[in-house]
Amino acid sequence: MGAPRVVVVGGSGFYGRYVVADLLRQPEVTVTVVSRRPPAPGFGSPRVDWVAADRTDGPRLAELFADAAAVVHCAGPFPAIGAQPWEPLRAALAARVPYVDISEDRAFRHGALELAAGAEVSVVTGASVVPGLQALLVRDLAQGLDRVDAVRCSAAPDTRRHRGPAMFEAMLHGAGLRFEAPRGGKAATVYGWSEPEWVQFPPPVGRRLVHQVYEMADLDVLPELFGARTVSFKAGTEFGTLNRALGAFAAFRARTGRPRQPERWTPVVRGVSWLVGRFGDEAGAFMVEVTGPRGGRTLTRRIGLTVLEHGGRIPALLAGIAVERLLGGALDTPGVLPLDRWLPAADLYAAFKDRDVRLWTTTSDDTDDWRIRLFPSAKVEGRDVGRLI
Repeated sequence: MGAPRVVVVGGSGFYGRYVVADLLRQPEVTVTVVSRRPPAPGFGSPRVDWVAADRTDGPRLAELFADAAAVVHCAGPFPAIGAQPWEPLRAALAARVPYVDISEDRAFRHGALELAAGAEVSVVTGASVVPGLQALLVRDLAQGLDRVDAVRCSAAPDTRRHRGPAMFEAMLHGAGLRFEAPRGGKAATVYGWSEPEWVQFPPPVGRRLVHQVYEMADLDVLPELFGARTVSFKAGTEFGTLNRALGAFAAFRARTGRPRQPERWTPVVRGVSWLVGRFGDEAGAFMVEVTGPRGGRTLTRRIGLTVLEHGGRIPALLAGIAVERLLGGALDTPGVLPLDRWLPAADLYAAFKDRDVRLWTTTSDDTDDWRIRLFPSAKVEGRDVGRLI
């Protein structure tokens, strides 16, 4: 048999390029990048080739997937603007090729679950920070708790590397947009880029002003998997002024309904982001906090991860790990794989270590008390710290 070929739809985009780079860590893998325009700059590897195609062209995608070992769908982040891009999933199912996507969108997940019901190949949908990484980390943090009352997640993206237009369209579309989110076991009305809060991330990222982002798949996934009564996911850059400006814009839109199509401002906002990013940082961080009772006592557990360079690759980590396991034969169960159980925690943390991702935890309710979390089987003064106590 020849070298396994992985097709990455949207592989020339911001997150797609990180997925391709991760796949190239495997020396035998070849990658076919599918996008409307050729990647610029190129990947500089003879193991990567580019094919022109649109993510909505089902017949063309099915043709490209025919002899592939796996398909990764990165043409997103799939905001609820226009038609949802389900064609890559349909084509992968028709070609009987294992499928992974990095979608974080609530509506996309609903449709993907329906399409992939009874699939004859492995399907991992949501292999991004939201909801995939959240689900795996919450599963580890929730061990031993009587129940999960709240899951609070925060992201600190790097600003040095310039994002593509799709991310800005999603951000602007969601700013001030109304949706329902679980708060204390009840559906509460929430607006995109609201609820400002200061959060202390692990070093070197530190303190950031973050806001509740737009409607995402974790609002369904975490209550379904863990019974979480409160779910929030917030994000913010190191530039507090920009965070406040976006929050003020969202508040104005929530009150007035205007502008009705804020994504039209994408070129301007993206240009400002590029300019500010020249003074930004490459480090990125993500943290998860789980609160719940155990034996009558309320406990709060946290885990964080940091990437010192190319912090924007954090949302692409799981997709690369998933394909690595698919090609290695570790994921051969047909159908949609459960987001919280397809990857054991020990294997997740080992994959992080291989990818230079630092893992952190706190030993108290004080979020300033971030300490490096050692990997499984590590011991300090005779005590196993590879697992949470």
